[in-house]
Amino acid sequence: MSQQITSPDDLDKWFEELEASLDKDEVARLAQNVLERHKPSLEEKVLADFHGNAPIIDSEFDGKLPSLTAKAKIFILQNLEPNQFFRFAVAGGGCSGFNYLFEAVDVREDDDITFCTDPVAIIDPESLKFLYGSSIDLEDSGMNKMLKVVNPGAKASCGCGTSFAFDEELLDLYENV
Repeated sequence: MSQQITSPDDLDKWFEELEASLDKDEVARLAQNVLERHKPSLEEKVLADFHGNAPIIDSEFDGKLPSLTAKAKIFILQNLEPNQFFRFAVAGGGCSGFNYLFEAVDVREDDDITFCTDPVAIIDPESLKFLYGSSIDLEDSGMNKMLKVVNPGAKASCGCGTSFAFDEELLDLYENV
């Protein structure tokens, strides 16, 4: 089977001839043996999915953690220094009662929860009560870029985009979390 391959048609023909000359049952048996010898463990699969970096899984809290859109991730990565974390939090004040805080921090606290690994994004348990299910997106308008939060627990927001009023009835639901 030593023919010269000079075009894609020649290559297709070579594979067709190879397949025709093989014992299909023998090929299936050999393929099954190879698969069984090289079957990855669950841990190997997880590491492969995360490109060799073990994921940080925090199962202490139930509910939906905040998320970052692809545009927000890129923007945050561009603005973080090496070894910094993106902190998402809530502070009192603002025109509607609460403010969203976005910070680049060098140190994480012992009780911080990781909700994204690339970039590493963290939130404190107290802020999490007010930010369950929130999504952070990048709003890009001309020369202005701003992180914008879609918060299912906010009953009102200010036009500035950083201030919100929270639905207090939801706090009772989250109290046992």
